[in-house]
Amino acid sequence: MVRQQETSARRNFKAVFFDLDGTLVDIHGPLYLAARKALDKLAGATLTRERYNEAVQRGDMFLGLPETLRIDYAKLAFAYFVAEIDKTERLEVLPYVSETLAELKRRGYATAVITSRPGDPQRLVAKLAMVGLAPHLDHVVTQSAASLDALDKTASLRQTAIRAAMLPQACMYVGDEPRDVMAAANAGYGAAVAVATGAASYEHLANHPQCRPDYVMRSMRELVELLDRLRSD
Repeated sequence: MVRQQETSARRNFKAVFFDLDGTLVDIHGPLYLAARKALDKLAGATLTRERYNEAVQRGDMFLGLPETLRIDYAKLAFAYFVAEIDKTERLEVLPYVSETLAELKRRGYATAVITSRPGDPQRLVAKLAMVGLAPHLDHVVTQSAASLDALDKTASLRQTAIRAAMLPQACMYVGDEPRDVMAAANAGYGAAVAVATGAASYEHLANHPQCRPDYVMRSMRELVELLDRLRSD
């Protein structure tokens, strides 16, 4: 685990909120399919799974596309990704997630999922219930529309802290992308934690020039230990 910022006082967080895709559930299958379709539509190029994996490890989210095509690629890939995850009925829970959420609830933390997925949150609650995660979550927050603007979850993070009756400084947000870190900072959260189980590599998260998290983890297995250390440091 990388600790990005030194903290001079104990941090006793009361709430731990999570991104969904890439943080609690696996997304590399849907992401690859979305990227392959977008690249084929935009550039007529075929994306293999091996090339996709190599790009993820390099932190190359635009697959080598020139600057002039990146905005169009992002819009296309996002639309295809939303379609892929919408038709996936059973979520694939990442390792250590179920145990970690159960332990957080046992210890009395407020918990929530705050995702960029659009649509009815109750439908997502049903999917989370199928894989045993729903009982460990106090709130499930989705976005009202499928658009690139919905990728900024700052407002949702602020509103969820209010719903949980928590000061933002008492909340921690855990996500898998730099935009999750940015949203946590903009919402005034006490800490932004990045976990390298999604679209971005560990190195990309740890060394991002603009959106550097307070802590970086390789898996959810490290989260409870981090919280314990923050309370006692």
